[in-house]
Order: sequence, then structure tokens, then C-alpha cells
Amino acid sequence: MKLISHMNDDQDLTQPWLDYYMQRGITAFHIVVHGSREENAKLFELKNSYPIIIAAQYDGEFTSEKKQGHINSVLSTLRGQWVMLADSDEFVELPYRSIWATVMILRLFEATALYAPMLQRLTRDGSIHNPVISDPFREFPLCSADLYRKMGVRATTSKYPLFHCSDSTFIDPGAHGRPNGPSTGLSPLRGVTHHFKWKQSVLKRLSSRINSSHTWRHESEAFDAYLKENGYRLPTSDSFPYSRQELARQGLLKRATLPALCRATVRKFATFLPSELQRIIRNSYQALKNNDVTVAVSSKNSVDSKELAAKSIVSSKTAPASAPQGRR
Repeated sequence: MKLISHMNDDQDLTQPWLDYYMQRGITAFHIVVHGSREENAKLFELKNSYPIIIAAQYDGEFTSEKKQGHINSVLSTLRGQWVMLADSDEFVELPYRSIWATVMILRLFEATALYAPMLQRLTRDGSIHNPVISDPFREFPLCSADLYRKMGVRATTSKYPLFHCSDSTFIDPGAHGRPNGPSTGLSPLRGVTHHFKWKQSVLKRLSSRINSSHTWRHESEAFDAYLKENGYRLPTSDSFPYSRQELARQGLLKRATLPALCRATVRKFATFLPSELQRIIRNSYQALKNNDVTVAVSSKNSVDSKELAAKSIVSSKTAPASAPQGRR
């Protein structure tokens, strides 16, 4: 599995990021490098120790459009295969432990991409002054799904980091949209894109974008203003400590249910059968569904009748006796 990324001055995360994805089955990193070798010294230092391919390198002002152009250029060389796309501060957690297990289930549902929105990672006290990072998951233990809103910023958090790269694959400027446009097939699965943005180097990045022609520089202005007003600390209220179990409990990380897997399996294998047999199976399946609904309604009516009868008996036992009538 190949991973495509755009990298600029994330030297404090470079090695943990590479190790994280290597452990999950990535076999090659196609990196678009923005900035000088000095700004990306850690990447070039590790280049010969990891399967890194420098797909492009460019200088000058950063814009989302330039990034988009380079990423789409790399994707054009990877048609017909599943790939991952993640920035150098994004650690994607999959619903299944391995990439290929996740791809297998996605294919079973005839999906072409995995939905994995961003989850912001914070230090325990919300501070951003942490120059040395060896284990980002330990050093940024808190998770926040709505940090942007708390900071007063409206910004998109949707991500589709794992997808099948086809002739129609086209990444938008922010890399937040569906990679295959309206034809992107989705599934019940959901992943998490852990976003380790809020570290010391974010101040330099915010300043650079504020003073540029970046499309969303107003977001950087709002983030910068919040940090200055709050002593360079992020809001930690309603955040929660990371664990895979907690992500699943909150519905942020989702696997397919057993009934959904069974239905998808039947649909998948039915396509290999003669058309007449497919029709019979579809009709039988629909009849079973209708029967289930009928049984459920009948059961509910039966329960309602029993409850009504029980209430009548209780009422008759507890009702006061009628006063005796006088003789006529």
C-alpha cells in the first residue's frame, strides 16, 4: 500500500509518523515536499532508512491550489489501486487493525473510500509548547471532535484518507471532499484521522498563512487570535482521553455489524449467479423482510392486547364496589 503526503516543516513528527504507517502496512511513501532541505532536514535525514520517494519539491508561498496540483499529479501515476492520503501531522486509525482487512470489507460493501473525519489531539493541559515529540499518542492524550467550534472557527473536518484511485479520482484544494466526487462509494465503516496540529510549530505556520494569499487565511487569523487571548492554551472542556474503546463507544470508530456483513456478502456472491437465480434470491430476501415486519407487527399487537387485558383485570380488582341498590 502506498501513501501520498504533502510535507513542510513537521520535523518534530516525521519519524513517529513514518513508524506509525510502516507498522500498519505502508510499503512506500510518495512525498511532496514544500520548502527547503533545511526546513525538512529530518525527512532527508531519514530518506534512506525508509521507503521514501520524493515525488516533487517546491519552494515559495504555500497555497492549497499548489498542494492540490502536486497531489493530483502523484495520484495520476497510481491509477487502479488502493492508496492512502495523509498530511504529515495526520495519523489515520482504521476500523480494522490492518489496512488490507479494512480494504477487504470496503470492497465487500462496494465502497471506494473510507470516511475518517479529523479528531484534534491536545496535550493534557491544552498547552502547545512541546518541542520534542517521541510518542504523539502519549504526549497528546486528549481528543476533541469539536475543538474548532470551541475556538470560534468554522472549518471543515471531513477526510477520506483511504480510497481506490481511479481515472475519476481528483483531490480538492483542502483534501476534504470525496476523492471520486459524487460517484464515491461509502460504507458503514468509519475511521479517525488524528490531527496533531496543535504543537509548537503551529505558531510559525499560522503566522505564515496569515501573511499570505492562502484561501483560508481567515481561519488562521481566528486560531491565532484565540491562542493569544487564552495564553496559548486550547480549550480542554468536553475532551476525552484517547483509547480505541472510547472511540468505538462514541461512534467515532465504526466496524460493520454482523447483519450488515451478512447482507453485503449475500449481495456480493449473488452477482456471480445466473440472472434468473439472482431474481429468485432477491424476491425471497424481500419476502423474508416483509415477513419479519409482519411478525414484528403481529407480535407488537399481541403484546398490546395482553397488556390491555392485564390492565382491565387490574382495574376490575381495584375498582370500588358499587353501592347496594335499595328495594323498590
